[in-house]
Amino acid sequence: MQIDNIDEIEKFVEEMNYFFTNIERTNSNLKNELRTKELEQDDLLHEIELSNLNAFELAKVAGRLKKTRKKRREIKDKLEFISTIKGFSDKYNNKLITGDLINLLKNIRRLRENWNTRIYKTRVLEDLKVSKMKEIKQDKEGEE
Repeated sequence: MQIDNIDEIEKFVEEMNYFFTNIERTNSNLKNELRTKELEQDDLLHEIELSNLNAFELAKVAGRLKKTRKKRREIKDKLEFISTIKGFSDKYNNKLITGDLINLLKNIRRLRENWNTRIYKTRVLEDLKVSKMKEIKQDKEGEE
């Protein structure tokens, strides 16, 4: 692993955290969408069963039923995919991993901040530029 890719690693850790924290919500949302589509389907079937529809009205309801069934299938396919992923995430997802990922992100960001604000205090040679950098940074921080 190259340390030069700190931005990529940080992004990867953010995505892992998002993955583990949102898989349950995604699963739940898809199940709700599926229930809604199934209720719409029932409504349309009852319309066909109980209403006195002419050919045009029947064709219109059949078209809506076809669209509802197609959308329902898409949701079921997504749910099947999420269930596969959820099997993996449930194995590892607990408060520890998400907490660890958050701490890892904090540590990466703290390291980056430390690297960007690094100051070296000379011990002997006070005539070097690096020894004056500390004074300049302290003066700028004091002005803010």
